[in-house]
Amino acid sequence: MTLHVTKLNNAIKVGDRIPMTQESGNIGRYVECIMKRNGYSLNRGKGIDLKGLHLEIKTRLIDSTSGHTVGAMLPIDIINTEWENSNIHDKVQKQYRVEYKDDSPVGEPYTCSIVTEAKVYDFTHPFIQEKLKKDYNFCRTQIVGNSFEPDYVAGDWAYLEMQSNGYYQFRITPAAMKKMKTYSNQAKQTNLFFEETK
Repeated sequence: MTLHVTKLNNAIKVGDRIPMTQESGNIGRYVECIMKRNGYSLNRGKGIDLKGLHLEIKTRLIDSTSGHTVGAMLPIDIINTEWENSNIHDKVQKQYRVEYKDDSPVGEPYTCSIVTEAKVYDFTHPFIQEKLKKDYNFCRTQIVGNSFEPDYVAGDWAYLEMQSNGYYQFRITPAAMKKMKTYSNQAKQTNLFFEETK
């Protein structure tokens, strides 16, 4: 039987203060430390963060305009791995999303953030998964079809971006993530099949 988690207790809460502002993933690491301190078993290796709960932890500055990073893979692994078997697929099924904003006091810049959202999102609906699978497969074909590894390959909802370490980051556009969150919220209320609207 699969555990269906819709909410986390004794975790991060809206209004919680974080004693730093975002820089190089520091808030993500801080949130993970708080979760571990509160009794959650975190996976530090390959795969999703909260394996027992089937959840990936994601943190996000609310006014960020960059893509939402899902995970990283080597080009050869992308070529040889189907969507359903990829770590990218696993990380974008259900997410515990913690969003925050800069809340530094006047005269003390870059010292404090405040949590604006801490919520479980279920992205498993076939409509969402088919969109992401289509983009993953499109990006795969672009890598296979080139005699070199392009720095940037984009689908409709997601894209691959080459990093200096030779890995591709799989990222979801802000517009697509907004739709995914909306669809996830709707799915909690109804069991309708989603139709995309422009």
